[in-house]
Amino acid sequence: MSTASISFRESIRWLPEHASEPTRTVVLTSLKSGVFLDVRFNQEGGDLDWAFAGYRSSVQPNSTKFTHHIDSRTLNPLDVVDAGSNTSLPDGRTLEAGEMVNPATGILTSYEEIWRDEEHTDAVFVRNAAGSVWRARVGPWQLALGRNAIGEFWAWQAQKNASEEVWTRRFSTHLGVGSEEYLPEECLRWEQGSAVEWGEERWLVLN
Repeated sequence: MSTASISFRESIRWLPEHASEPTRTVVLTSLKSGVFLDVRFNQEGGDLDWAFAGYRSSVQPNSTKFTHHIDSRTLNPLDVVDAGSNTSLPDGRTLEAGEMVNPATGILTSYEEIWRDEEHTDAVFVRNAAGSVWRARVGPWQLALGRNAIGEFWAWQAQKNASEEVWTRRFSTHLGVGSEEYLPEECLRWEQGSAVEWGEERWLVLN
């Protein structure tokens, strides 16, 4: 049984504009607890567009609410409005439609996103005790994001090379370079609800 999903956004449309995909967006989500990490880098220039983590929940059939616990765009993540309805497309992709603030205008705007999902059984989601750093590993992808003691935000995306079994950073903020410890192989045995010591820090397992 699959325990987590990897989602790749293929396009976004701010109505009534045309659809495009300016970012490399990867989302890792636990299908058990609803915890997720969402990291988006601009394809042109490679700078961070948006990164956040928290929990998703169903508010009605086919509608999902995303509660942000940490967010690169705000120090008040719980105030972020992020919800959408999902429709399965004939080709297996998902159309998400809803409303959120368009960063280009600062105005709450209707949007449509197209997502492609993969499901996996090997997954782990953790955050540090302070909630200032979140990490996840699902299949061949790892995401990490956090805010340091002086309020600077960092994030990265990494992917495992299947033939060489090594992790490669795909995108990273400048600060993320110094935070690029990859979750160890034994993390896949960490139990949900437990606390583990790793990298000189205590982590809560959120699977």
